[in-house]
Amino acid sequence: YEAAYAKKIPETILGETFLEQYINHDDSVTVIDPKRTYGVLASARHPIYENFRVKAFKALLTADVSNEQLLALGELMYQCHYSYDACGLGSDGTDRLVKLVQEMQNSKLSKAENGTLFGAKITGGGSGGSVCVIGKNCVRSSEQILE
Repeated sequence: YEAAYAKKIPETILGETFLEQYINHDDSVTVIDPKRTYGVLASARHPIYENFRVKAFKALLTADVSNEQLLALGELMYQCHYSYDACGLGSDGTDRLVKLVQEMQNSKLSKAENGTLFGAKITGGGSGGSVCVIGKNCVRSSEQILE
């Protein structure tokens, strides 16, 4: 993708430019606003890298359970979340929840405490939904979420 296509995809496109080049988009549910600027590159990039992240996540699930495994799974979840958000599909509420998990995780790491939360991402429908958090299966994880 990076070698063959990424440089050919514009970061954004004006609706008017899209309609001039492609005439329509074969979607009877949505309308292209000629005056709106649409993100193209982030939306093209997301499913490609998401596929890789899902495969890596699946492979990590078969590894021995350890903090390193949970940190790697959590990092993939954060990458998924921010990639999805770059497409314009996130929401302020889910972004805030993911940021709170990151802050809790980072505060525990910087204090050399035993953190139990490792990552978070939006899940469910676009532009909202819910947040999935990965943590150790213990009471302290629930307490950290409530904090």
